[in-house]
Amino acid sequence: MSISAVDVAQKQTVRGLERSQIVQSSHTGTVPYEQAATWQASRAQAVAAGSKPEIIVFLEHTPVYTQGRRGGREHVLRPLDAPIIDTDRGGDVTFHGPGQLVIWPLLRLRERGIGIARYIRGLEESVIQASRVFGIEAGRVRGRPGVWIGNRKLASVGVRVQSGVSRHGLALNCDVDLTWFDDIRACGIADSRATSLSKETGKQIGIDVATAEIERCFGDVFGLRLSPVSDLRMPR
Repeated sequence: MSISAVDVAQKQTVRGLERSQIVQSSHTGTVPYEQAATWQASRAQAVAAGSKPEIIVFLEHTPVYTQGRRGGREHVLRPLDAPIIDTDRGGDVTFHGPGQLVIWPLLRLRERGIGIARYIRGLEESVIQASRVFGIEAGRVRGRPGVWIGNRKLASVGVRVQSGVSRHGLALNCDVDLTWFDDIRACGIADSRATSLSKETGKQIGIDVATAEIERCFGDVFGLRLSPVSDLRMPR
């Protein structure tokens, strides 16, 4: 029995949809910020050109402060014990370091028809849903990007979209040393303070446990299937 042209077209559409849902994922461990940022810029260009597939990277950084495009150094309150690096993401100054999960999705947002506001809400929603698994009711605060519990900031969001491809992403405090935030006015917001999954629950919630949950939630929120790759190499 022959297969009709309609059947073939339908199968091709389904297969194409399945392919579009698959995005690579990689857990890279601890990578210094500048090294990771060099890789990110190069990979994002390749994703935009179609020579490399989309990918979401889960990583930690050695202690570093990063400054977004929105501010200057006015929110650095005292001399810092780690370098501060200017970046091209949105937002203001924040800290990255051990115990904080950094998530960089490099996605073709334009091709997927995802606008920047929807994308940021999706990033936030991924953290909100993952937090519920640990018994934490986190949410949004009007006019303040990121994920909050009252005036306590659990996760920061800072992105840039260039040539239709997303860069940077979000940083979720798992069991990070929160005293690193004491030397800055994080994200330029005076009446807030940093918190973490571990602080809110009173239990140690490490990177590995948090990654498993947010990876699942990210896939659900954006309708993606994450395909692990183990051979990702960032230049040194």
